[in-house]
Amino acid sequence: MLAVVFLYLCFTATMFLGSLILTANHYPYFVAGARFFASGIILLSMYAVRHRKSIREQLPQLWCVPFFKYAFCLYTLSAVGFSWGMQYVDPIKACFVFVLAPFITALLLYFLKNEQLTRKKTIGLIVGFSAVIPIILESAHENASSSELNMAMLGYLVFGCAVVSFAYGWILNKEMHGVVHAPSSLVTGVALVVGGGTTLLGCIVVQGRSLFEMQVTEDFWWLLLLFAILTAGAYNLYSSLLKRFSATFVSFASFLEPAFGLMYAAIFLGQKVSTVSLFSLTVLGCGLYLFYQEELRLQ
Repeated sequence: MLAVVFLYLCFTATMFLGSLILTANHYPYFVAGARFFASGIILLSMYAVRHRKSIREQLPQLWCVPFFKYAFCLYTLSAVGFSWGMQYVDPIKACFVFVLAPFITALLLYFLKNEQLTRKKTIGLIVGFSAVIPIILESAHENASSSELNMAMLGYLVFGCAVVSFAYGWILNKEMHGVVHAPSSLVTGVALVVGGGTTLLGCIVVQGRSLFEMQVTEDFWWLLLLFAILTAGAYNLYSSLLKRFSATFVSFASFLEPAFGLMYAAIFLGQKVSTVSLFSLTVLGCGLYLFYQEELRLQ
């Protein structure tokens, strides 16, 4: 149970760390690529140390279309969207929007895979989405960016699209495991390298020499390294927790992310927890509870 709590402490920390990096250094594509590429290298290095003999036999399994679709969707498209959006989205609000991923997954499965969406699940979806509206409209947490309203709204739109891509990426992950039978830590590590590497390659092609002349803050590279380590740790822990707990329980525990977001803001940024934030958190928790109670019943 403590491991689940630590997982969402890490995920919440990545939101705040990403916001800290990107509001001072406006290189979202490079940050997205470097973060995931470095995270993948860390995970693969750890895996190679423990499984030196078997890794060469397992890697060829990943050379297939389902794997590359999953890696591109989850670690390129969504990563770029998250990084670009975080320039304009308050990290607290980002935590609330990100928790909508399970609801979006259910909608995608309903429309793309014809999976059942019961009345109780639908009510949970509506309640969950409704909970996020007040926190987005609230103006108490606009410390992350001084951009104009139109850029802020565009930031939320891009971040929301990234959440959709993230949710679809996990659907592709499930499809991929139908043909790929390699360990999840190896799959995640290689996918991070492929997704992050694709983003970095795109940066080099588009930005050319200017990419190597970036004007960054003194602590940029250390923060980016910490960002990559946190990402690697969080994704590796997520994979291991799915072996110990049900996916339903781990997903329902995502309710902790906005709660920790409010706590981080209060401790590190000196922000007061507003009534609107507490209201949104409570309603979101009710929506998640309704949704996952029905999912448990169906299982």
